Amino acid sequence: MLRNTLSNFGTIAKTFHWVMALMIIGLLGLGLYMTRLDLSPQMFKLYGLHKSFGITVLVLAALRVLWRLSNVHPLPLATHQPSEKILARIAHFLLYVAIFLMPLSGWIMSSAKGFSVSVFGWFTLPNLFKPDEAVAHLFAEIHEYSAYALIILIGLHAAGALKHHMIDRDDTLRRMFPFTKATTLAIALTFLSFGAQAADVPAWTIVKDKSSLTFAGTQMGADFAGSFKEFGGTILFDAAQLDKSKADITINMASVDATSADRTTYLATPDWFDTAKFPQAHFVTDSFAKDKEPDHYMAKGKLTIRDVTLPLDLPFTLTITGDKAEMVGSATIKRLAFGLGKGQWADPGTVGETIKINVKINAVQSPVS
Repeated sequence: MLRNTLSNFGTIAKTFHWVMALMIIGLLGLGLYMTRLDLSPQMFKLYGLHKSFGITVLVLAALRVLWRLSNVHPLPLATHQPSEKILARIAHFLLYVAIFLMPLSGWIMSSAKGFSVSVFGWFTLPNLFKPDEAVAHLFAEIHEYSAYALIILIGLHAAGALKHHMIDRDDTLRRMFPFTKATTLAIALTFLSFGAQAADVPAWTIVKDKSSLTFAGTQMGADFAGSFKEFGGTILFDAAQLDKSKADITINMASVDATSADRTTYLATPDWFDTAKFPQAHFVTDSFAKDKEPDHYMAKGKLTIRDVTLPLDLPFTLTITGDKAEMVGSATIKRLAFGLGKGQWADPGTVGETIKINVKINAVQSPVS
């Protein structure tokens, strides 16, 4: 059923609703993230995507309005109170205003700042204003406040839909849902099965005062060592279910201690960790495998330092006694591959290129909630 009826929404209306909802929520999240970025090529790429998808939303919104005007609109349900009908009309009107205002204000702001809007590199839109700082500032504020208004309106819209679904138990949400009841049931069962699989794998909590993350290298031929005082994350592990096991570890790079105050200070600078811009490193496993030796395993995953992500194999031993476990492992990385040690520090004769990482984790099995 492509078109609406007096009792239900058609496929085209549902498609407009959910595609735009996902795009708008994604754009709001990306917009909030971009406000924290420093000037860089990556920042300009994200701004370009933000503008391109914003214009896409503007076009979809115009098409959606035209489609709505050319269709009947489903009648309110008997469970809808008169006050709810009025509030729904007001909320929908404000949503449409905000949906149009967001991309239009962004387009005007970009034009007034002297930046033409390119849509995915396919074509460039005409500038709506000549460069003008006052106009740019005005529409930057309109763009910002429209975003906050849209977040509030989406929250109210979702809350109203959930109220009808969970309290009134009517078809308000179901008749806009993109799937049939059978498909919805299948999706729900799939998620439940994944949840059940994850629940079968024990979760482990890192005991911080009994765990360590250290590194070692050479400087001018002499050995040096250091450590990170703060790290943590999620560990799901079962030796009998390695295919379902996983680890996701985050390291606070500002917690580095390189034993020397000068070396610790240098490591925080843009030539090395650049902790102001890249405050965290991240290791996430792709798979686990058991070695031939008893209690020996291999974790294959990806390590992200700064803005570089590379594969990392981490061999380790594991001893589990009751609800307690101790893992000890080590791996080596090439610092220059991660962009560590730029400029005068790039010479391997000054600081060795190979860095050894040593991990010791003591953990306790988390209680099942």
